[in-house]
Amino acid sequence: MKKYQVLLMNDIRHAGTDPVLIVGFLGPLILIILTRFGFPMTAHWLETSYSFDLNPYRDFTTALFIVTIPMLLGIMTGLLMLDERDENIISYFAVTPLMRKGYLVYRLILPIVISAIWSVMFLVYSGLTEFHIEYLLMLVLLVIEAPCFAMLVAAFSANKVEGLALYKIGAIVFIAGPIVIFFVPDVWQWVAVWIPTFWPAKIFLEGSKGETFAAIYNFIIGFMVHIALLIMIIRLFIRRAD
Repeated sequence: MKKYQVLLMNDIRHAGTDPVLIVGFLGPLILIILTRFGFPMTAHWLETSYSFDLNPYRDFTTALFIVTIPMLLGIMTGLLMLDERDENIISYFAVTPLMRKGYLVYRLILPIVISAIWSVMFLVYSGLTEFHIEYLLMLVLLVIEAPCFAMLVAAFSANKVEGLALYKIGAIVFIAGPIVIFFVPDVWQWVAVWIPTFWPAKIFLEGSKGETFAAIYNFIIGFMVHIALLIMIIRLFIRRAD
C-alpha cells in the first residue's frame, strides 16, 4: 500500500503544477455548480424571455453531464501516463517492486475511484434528478469508462498535444451516446450501440421511468461491451509500452 501512496502523492504534486490537469480534475465540481445554480437561472430566463420551457430537458442535461465526468478524469489520467512514458518512469517502475503490473493496476483504479465519488456527488447535488436504484447500474458502467478513456489516450498518443487532440475527437463521440438516446427514434438507436456512453445513458433514461428490468437487461449488455473495450485497450497500451 505504501508504494501506491508514493504514486498518489506524486500525482497530486504533478497535477498541482499543470493548469490543464487542474482544470480536468476540478471539471466535475464545475459541472455540479453549473447545474445546481446555472440550470434554474437559465430555465427561468428562457421561460420569461422566450417562453421556452427548459425543464423537459433536465434528464438529457443530467445524462450528458454525468457521462462527461469519467471522460474528464480519464483524459487527465491519460495525460499523466503520457508524461510518465516520456520521462521513462513507466520503464523505471518495471524494475521496482511495484512492477509494471502494479503501476497499471494503480492507473486503472485511481480514475475509477475518483469517477465514482464525483458521479455520486453529481447525482446528489446537481439538483436535476431524484436518485433511483437503477442509477447504481449506470454508475458501474460510468466508472469503467474512466480507465477506458485513460488507456485510449495513452495507447494512441505519442505526446500530450496528440493526447489533447484525441480527447477532443473522443469527446464528440462519447457525448453522442446521450444525444442518440434522447433524440433519435428507437428504431435507429441500434447504430450507436458501439458508443460506450450509449449504455449508461439508456440505463439512466430507463431508471428515471422506473423500468427496472429493461435497465438490468441493458446493463448486462453494456457491461460486456465495456469490459471487452477495456481489455482491448489495455492490450494495445501494453503492446505500445513494450
